[in-house]
Amino acid sequence: MLLLTALALSIWFWRRNLKDAFLWMTLTYLGVGLIAWADFSSVSVAANAFPKILKDFIMLGMVGFVQSMAVRKQISVWSAVILIFAMFAAVHYLEQLIEVEEGKALTQKDIPAAISQLVEVKEGATFDELEDFAARQRLELERAFFPEAASETLLDNYFVLSGTPANSDWEAALATLPTVTYWEPNETIQVEPFIDPVETKIPATTNSLSINDPFTSEQWAMEVLHMDEYYQLLHRQTPRKMARVVILDTGIDGDHEDLVDNYTSIESKYDNDPHGHGTHCAGIAAGVTNNGLGIGSLAGSGDSPFVAVSSVKVLSSGGMGTQKTIIAGIIEAVDEGADVVSLSLGGRSTQSSQRAYSAAVEYAHKRGAIVVAAAGNSNRDAKDFAPANAKGIITVSAIDQLLLRAPFSNRTENIQMAIAAPGVGIYSTIPGNGYKSYSGTSMACPFVAGLLGVMKSLDPDLDHRRAYALLHNTGRESTETRITGRIVQPAAALAALLR
Repeated sequence: MLLLTALALSIWFWRRNLKDAFLWMTLTYLGVGLIAWADFSSVSVAANAFPKILKDFIMLGMVGFVQSMAVRKQISVWSAVILIFAMFAAVHYLEQLIEVEEGKALTQKDIPAAISQLVEVKEGATFDELEDFAARQRLELERAFFPEAASETLLDNYFVLSGTPANSDWEAALATLPTVTYWEPNETIQVEPFIDPVETKIPATTNSLSINDPFTSEQWAMEVLHMDEYYQLLHRQTPRKMARVVILDTGIDGDHEDLVDNYTSIESKYDNDPHGHGTHCAGIAAGVTNNGLGIGSLAGSGDSPFVAVSSVKVLSSGGMGTQKTIIAGIIEAVDEGADVVSLSLGGRSTQSSQRAYSAAVEYAHKRGAIVVAAAGNSNRDAKDFAPANAKGIITVSAIDQLLLRAPFSNRTENIQMAIAAPGVGIYSTIPGNGYKSYSGTSMACPFVAGLLGVMKSLDPDLDHRRAYALLHNTGRESTETRITGRIVQPAAALAALLR
């Protein structure tokens, strides 16, 4: 339309002195006006056509100005043509850019993003309303958790709502459902990554401890944690039960030479570890000790076993999972008789309230289990990371050889039950009968989990509150205790338990 009007204006400029110019221009503008009116009437008010009309009038003014200069011989006709063409080309290019940006904005605003939500339905209510909501929004709905002792928890009232909703205001619509109590994002969780893996040469046998595992010279934590005192004390004890420490991770190589005698399978699909993270954690917590192979661990030595280690695979081979898979893993571990659940995983929490995690930890406590989690490797406040920030979890930060907070470790000053353990250059098992040093709060966590497993073997009634009190009261102070918690001391904690 603008081009037609500009063409008519151009013809008038060059034919305005002819006797039929007025009649010709009247007819031309009448035709153009009718076409413009038809075009404008088809544009909704919402389209906001005024800026476009204003732009067209400005362009017509510019066309007239350039042609008047050509008529007065101030510029050549070809210069006028080039200038007019350049103006139209520039305006067209700008319009295309604006349309692209408007299209992006429209896409971002009006097309909802894919969601995955954990939704809690009121106790005793049916999920019919939620099912109808999911159908209207074209979302998938599935029950999230299947706890064995459903009467002891509300976790059986949780559902996973996932997919791309039909409407961007799905949250407002979900809030109107009277049977829905709460919902939160089904957050992505990842294994706490290995930090600075270091190849370690096979060391010579050491006689510095009362155990015969040959690689203890690679385990600097043995001295810091006074492990020889711990082993000698433990050697004089008789377990009341074999406690089970369950590692929720990428799986465990159950056939590893330094794990196999302490390993108890829950399901065969959990007995391999393509990633390696779970196997490394398992060795720290419960590697077979005083067997003339590999490393020493918190599991202790003796004729009667204190701890069995098991696996529930909650993460993919790439180390990724979701809040739902982690909570389902906690439930499964507890229902399989776990005494301690070890979580060397986590992620940034998008909400301060981790209701589903806290419900899972509470379920574990009711079933007699203690839950331990890594603080995280982001050098931030652990209260912003899940599951480290869940109510009732014992959260473990990492220290280095100088007993200072590891540079990567999250701080724990705002965590209710915080403790510290070695987490830098920790030598442990990896799949295929191998051994390596890795760093991370992932490595610190199983030090505490393994110790708690032994404590539960000696006192099966030990609950999480008393367990943490023993760890804290016997822990070693450092210059950074305020932001790490006290450093766990296995021998002192065990002695306090036995008093």
